[in-house]
Amino acid sequence: MKIDRFKAQIDNLQRSNRYGVSFFGTGAAVTGLSIRGLMCESATLPGQGFFASEDSEYGPKRAIPHKPQYDAFDCSFYLTNSLEERELIELWLSKVNGLRKGNFHSRFHDDYVGLIYVEALDNMGAVNYRCVLNDAFPLQLGVINFGYANNELAKFNCQWRYRHWAGEFKNSKQEGLITGFMDKHLN
Repeated sequence: MKIDRFKAQIDNLQRSNRYGVSFFGTGAAVTGLSIRGLMCESATLPGQGFFASEDSEYGPKRAIPHKPQYDAFDCSFYLTNSLEERELIELWLSKVNGLRKGNFHSRFHDDYVGLIYVEALDNMGAVNYRCVLNDAFPLQLGVINFGYANNELAKFNCQWRYRHWAGEFKNSKQEGLITGFMDKHLN
């Protein structure tokens, strides 16, 4: 391989610091709650696998997948002086359970779930991959560490639950024989 060709391929690699995360509360109780462009310091692109059971009618056992399994989604946010990032997530949390009003009963699932978009961006800032987390809601809001000896930027973590996710490749060439066959027969 020639060095110029290698350099061209290196410049075309995805960078892990080019991403965007958007949160949309779409349940009946949080319709219109949109948290886009938050100061999201870090986020994880979730993985996917299967729960499997081992079975054997004859001979060695083999794993048989039967249910999808999704990784947790965690992200970390920087705080601005207005604490807007924390306020919006606390608002969403209050829609899950009425802790602020002394009501400790969770609401109906459809009333508080939303969507989360985790987007990989190219060098020009255009979206080249989007992971859509469906039926998402905040599960755990992390602590904020304050201290006089600490002059770092304030930030907090948040853990989210979701039912499933789907990936959207924005630059995919789906004219191929295999992908066309898969789209036609598997979806």
